Parts: sequence; C-alpha cells; structure tokens
Amino acid sequence: MPVRTLIAALALSTALVSAGTNPQQGVDAQTIVTAADHMNHQPPVLKPADVTVADATITDWVPLAGGRDLEIFFLIDDAANYDFGAKLQELRRFVTSQPAPVPIGVAFIREGALDIVEEPTRDHQSAALALRAPSGSIVANPWCALSDLIARWPKRTARREIVIVTAGIDDSATAEDAIRDAERAGVIVYALYNPASNYLAKDWSKVDSGLVNLASLSYETGGEAYFIGHTPANSLEPFLADITEHLAHQYLVRFRFSPATRGTFQTVFITSGNPDWELMKPEKIWVPK
Repeated sequence: MPVRTLIAALALSTALVSAGTNPQQGVDAQTIVTAADHMNHQPPVLKPADVTVADATITDWVPLAGGRDLEIFFLIDDAANYDFGAKLQELRRFVTSQPAPVPIGVAFIREGALDIVEEPTRDHQSAALALRAPSGSIVANPWCALSDLIARWPKRTARREIVIVTAGIDDSATAEDAIRDAERAGVIVYALYNPASNYLAKDWSKVDSGLVNLASLSYETGGEAYFIGHTPANSLEPFLADITEHLAHQYLVRFRFSPATRGTFQTVFITSGNPDWELMKPEKIWVPK
C-alpha cells in the first residue's frame, strides 16, 4: 500500500530551479507535476487551466508521455536481501517494459558505499541483466550512497527518477541530507522497502525510524514510499505498477515567482481546481542567489 495514502493526499514530483537575475522580474523555475489517482487509478488529463502555482505565473506546460525526457536509476541496497528471488524478476520485467527512449542505470549500495554497475542505457536488456539480488552485507547508511549517486548523475533530461530498494536503517543518520540533495538537483525518489534477512532480530524502533526516513525521502522529493509495515511485501509488482502509472502522467511546468529569500529552499504550493484530484509536486525548490 502506498505510504502516501497514510500520510497525505498529495504525491510529489521533482523540482529544478533555473536562475532569474532581476528581483523585480522574479525567478524562473520549473517542476514536474504528476496527476495521481490512488483510489481508482484513473489519473485526470491536466491542462494549464487546471493548475495554480501560488504567487506565480505559469509560463509553459509540457505533457511528458511515452518516456519523454526521462532517465531512471535503480539503486539496490545489498543489505536488503530478504526473500528476493521473485522480486528480482519483477524488477527486470519493469525495466524491459519501459519505453524504448528511456535510459536506465543500475547501482548498488555495499556497506554504505555506492557502486554503479550500469550507466544509464537504452539497452534495457543490458540494464535488466545488471540487476541482481542483494548479496547481503552489513546494514549501513544508504543515504550517503544516494547523495553520491545524485551528485554523479549528469542532468541530461527534465526527469531524473530513482527507484531505491532498501530497509532504510541507519543508527547514526537520517535521510535529511539526501532529501536536500535530491530537491536541489530536482531528482524524484521512489522507495521500495525490503528488509535484511535477519530483520526479525532487529530493534523495531530502528525499523520504524527507517520507514519514517523512506516516507520522508519520497514524500519530500516527489516520489512514493511503498511498505506494509515491518513485514516485507511478498511482491513488488503492485508497487512497480503504481510507479509506472505515475511516470505516464507527468507534466513539465515552468513558472515565474517572487521568492522571499534567494540562495535557499522555498516551499512552492501547487493546487488544482478540482479537490478530488491528487497533484504530485515537490515539497521545496532551491532558489539560486
């Protein structure tokens, strides 16, 4: 079950700010807005007139269908190795089902360190084969590896989206730095919870903290976190289908607004004229100096 149905009625997507230099003219920004429908799975087709950006004027509106302007990275935590056999095949089917123009990359987290094994490629068979089941490793901070991936991922498309599989457990860190790095870079993160093989012996408070980190990471960067409590899901397929639905209903929205402060993050409010519609948007965007 999507975590967003538990914590909010909104799902959010990526933000990227480009500079405006004259304070009187405001700042030009852009973001990905996703139309979502978690109840009936029939997202509306949005038009510019359907959306309002608070204290801003929409200057451009581009539907992003068929994998347009999209790159995806899979980031698999080697510590998240509980019962992964069938789930690996589900991930591979997801990769090979993506539209042909979409480059897909694959990376792993080994004891907190990033290992990129496949740079984004349109050879989806190659990307699918690069995926493997988590090998089992010491549970360590996954957030530094996530930030490292974001820093090393060149921006070539309007949409950069990460699917991370992890337990999200770390005794010494939260996801806050990774959230800020993703928001600043305009990267969306979808988090799939899968625990370590010995998760039943873990301190449940640490598992809870990990789930909170996953929820915060996805909610604030514009993705979705998927888990059913401490217990691992039997299948990732329903979650991957939900991600596919989100990717197929996204829009690039450019707007001009007047931020209160430059050189900082600022919350942007995006709403629709229909209270029954769910809009996915970023929690915050970076305003350049």
